[in-house]
Amino acid sequence: MPEFPFDRSEYRTRIQRTRQSMAAERLDGMLLFHQESLYYLFGYDQVGYWVYQAVVLPADPSVPTIAVCRRADELIIRDLPLVDEISTWLDDGDRDPGWTTAQVLEAHGLLGSSKRLGVEKKSHALVPYYYDLLRGHLDGRVELVDASDLVTELRLIKSPAEMRYMRRAGEIMDKAFAAAFEVVHAGRRECDVNAAVLSTLSTEGADYPAVAPPIAFGRRTLTQTHGAATERVIQQGDVFTIEIGAPYKRYHAVAVHSGCVGAPPAEVQTLYGHMRDGLERGLESIAPGVPTSRVCRAVNAGLEPGGLSRTGRHVGYGIGIGYPPTWIDNLRIKERDTHVLQPGMTFFLFVGAQTPAGDRCLYLGEPVAVTDRGAERLSGLPRQLRIIGAA
Repeated sequence: MPEFPFDRSEYRTRIQRTRQSMAAERLDGMLLFHQESLYYLFGYDQVGYWVYQAVVLPADPSVPTIAVCRRADELIIRDLPLVDEISTWLDDGDRDPGWTTAQVLEAHGLLGSSKRLGVEKKSHALVPYYYDLLRGHLDGRVELVDASDLVTELRLIKSPAEMRYMRRAGEIMDKAFAAAFEVVHAGRRECDVNAAVLSTLSTEGADYPAVAPPIAFGRRTLTQTHGAATERVIQQGDVFTIEIGAPYKRYHAVAVHSGCVGAPPAEVQTLYGHMRDGLERGLESIAPGVPTSRVCRAVNAGLEPGGLSRTGRHVGYGIGIGYPPTWIDNLRIKERDTHVLQPGMTFFLFVGAQTPAGDRCLYLGEPVAVTDRGAERLSGLPRQLRIIGAA
């Protein structure tokens, strides 16, 4: 039996909470497709979720929990203690996985005109092609209900065991930033910085990150943390942005820092100061019972004296379990979000803005956890503009 990140009792508690949420939604079962859900509920950790796979979780605990997977993944699932049965499909078989799933549902009494099945439709693993296969084989024999947020909402509040992983992820993240800053010099390449980050993550026992570290120098910072490192050679005077999501046991701590190779222009220093003010106003507002919308308004209020605003845009998002292509949870720190902060929630709070000339972008953000007392920093890095190689 392989080692799992959590005790079996924690998985049982998560499944029980999932079933309670299913009961509240009058669901007879769930078709789970999110790789994050499968890891959270069953400890199922793999990278082949680009093909069809699902776990059928019945609302009735006396009915077996069944995995539907490609034959190649059967051996991984066989070791999972809380999956009772496995039904496989073949790449070169005459039956597609939608048909296999329908057979499983029928065999366990989960089809019928009065039955309601929740489906994680927002999953990157459930592409439209596979969903159409599934619907075609079910042919109206059951009501399919979009339950994409059912498990993801449960994941927002971390247990003490999960929080230990989040804190360790933060420690690894800080070391990866230190390694990155060591490499930042004129004449080096963005990909050299990337290599330092990834090497440090592996050396420290991290998993592969859900997103390639966004690293950009000069005008490439206009990618706004949505651009990975290239072979571009770093130039003296470059402004840069480095974002790192460090995963430990798949739990990601995320931060972003900006700096300058050489002495920064006055407008860059001024802009960064205003951004820091906005971020710190947001951090000061964090406490249990505070709506996420209020945190967003606090950030925007801190930005306004500098003539900045992120109105209409989010200033943060939930973090936790992450698999490519994202480490983002359901939580959003924006004025239209309806979540209320609770102890155990973890999220990435950030600000970003273009320079007055509109030719570069700066970013600043860090991972935080909500505790009974307010915000707990999951990073020990100072909130300062990184100035590297100045005379």
